[in-house]
Amino acid sequence: MGPVVIRTERLLLREWTAEDAGDFAVLATDPEVMRYIRDGVASTPEEVAEFIDRQLTTQRERGWCRWALQLRQPSSSEPSGVVGFCGPGCTFAPDVEVGWWLRPELWGRGLATEAGLAAVEYCFATIGFPRLICCVHPENARSLAVARKVGFVPYDEIEHGGLRIIRHELLNPLPEPPKDPRFVRDCA
Repeated sequence: MGPVVIRTERLLLREWTAEDAGDFAVLATDPEVMRYIRDGVASTPEEVAEFIDRQLTTQRERGWCRWALQLRQPSSSEPSGVVGFCGPGCTFAPDVEVGWWLRPELWGRGLATEAGLAAVEYCFATIGFPRLICCVHPENARSLAVARKVGFVPYDEIEHGGLRIIRHELLNPLPEPPKDPRFVRDCA
């Protein structure tokens, strides 16, 4: 399986490289970005390196991960966010959870929705996930709006890691989703 690159009008969703650590650290330590992620706790440099390593491993072993999100214009190789799927060890196994993070200066432009739609379409049409979930803090109005625009429907509210979250689901609309053996379709 070659490297994954998903192109949209304004974005590239791509696999991580070791060189992305510094740019991802900016995102993962930003208090605004982390406000509803991990109870607002910023990532340490070690956690940033572990995150990128985990994404590389998940991509290699499963065919998907939480991809680096990069702007196409202005052309830049640095990641401006993250979009994709939680891999092995995820809290909601065997469900696959989709998520999105963006730098605050990019909020309000529809980029998270564009990235979420592209990731979901790729994973339903190419990988063949039967169902996806996303989990959003009830006060995170921006992510709740993205989830709704991507097509997710809320189905319950639970406590997770000391936080209340709303779980949403989206079923694959294809009558015959692909079953390519190169991809693993759950988080178990």
